Amino acid sequence: MSSLKDRVLGTGDGVRVRCEFDDWEFSPRFTDGVCPLCGWRPEGIVEETPLVQRMDWFMVMLVAVVIVSIVMGILVIHAYAQA
Repeated sequence: MSSLKDRVLGTGDGVRVRCEFDDWEFSPRFTDGVCPLCGWRPEGIVEETPLVQRMDWFMVMLVAVVIVSIVMGILVIHAYAQA
């Protein structure tokens, strides 16, 4: 069982698997768990992408920009009211 940190950030170590049919070594992490040449899926390998790679970072940054803009607007209004 993986920890929360490993699920969010990833472990950093990639599992390498050798295909039985075409003798090709590949990392299931980057190929959705299947051999890129023939589609063979190794048994017992569950390689899931970390959350930071699955997130839509555009939406996260958009929310951050909106929040910072609102805070800056409040500060400007507060400074204007004090003057």
